[in-house]
Amino acid sequence: MNRLAAPFFAVVLIVCFSTETSRAQTLLDRWSLGIHAGVNYWVTDYNQYKIGTGANMQVRYDPVRYLGLGLSAGYEILKTNQSVPLEAGTYASYMKLNAIPLAFIMTLHFYPRKTVNPYVYAGFGAIMFERTNGIAAVYPVDNKWRTSYMIPAGFGIEAFTSSSTSFDASLGFSNFSDWVDARTTTSFKGYMALKLGFNFYLNEGAPVRRVGGALVPH
Repeated sequence: MNRLAAPFFAVVLIVCFSTETSRAQTLLDRWSLGIHAGVNYWVTDYNQYKIGTGANMQVRYDPVRYLGLGLSAGYEILKTNQSVPLEAGTYASYMKLNAIPLAFIMTLHFYPRKTVNPYVYAGFGAIMFERTNGIAAVYPVDNKWRTSYMIPAGFGIEAFTSSSTSFDASLGFSNFSDWVDARTTTSFKGYMALKLGFNFYLNEGAPVRRVGGALVPH
């Protein structure tokens, strides 16, 4: 993931220094639709981790100044490989997961009235997944759909590019059941994801007024 962290922070710095302060917004009482895409890194009991891709959409409502509540749904392609045989009789090669995550997300904004707004998020939900390798269809890559719990968490930065649009960059980890990869050697499983995208605000939100150079709700 070190190769992913560098471009993530580079994009964040570019956005932070290129965005005008006049675009500062209040998030209070606003609805938004977010569209994000990027790469992921599946943490499994196999000995080779691979980079996959994914995307998601999130509908969010901000009922109070610092807190946002949202529902996120997406599609992830997770990949892993076992380069040496496992115990006799078990699958020991490439595995791809077609996954559909769905989660309720709570977002804590640090500067909800500023142009550049760092945040952290956490949530809970479920992930539907299909184990496959594109060749055979025998256990555990039997192309059957299964479901596991999912607990996503992470951090990011939202930067307004207009009064109704913001750029979004986030880095997070989603934990799920240890049997998703058909092995339970390690109890902590899930995937890291780096996502870039935009949020589109669908309403004006709470009325604001300027006091001492700052925007505050009436």
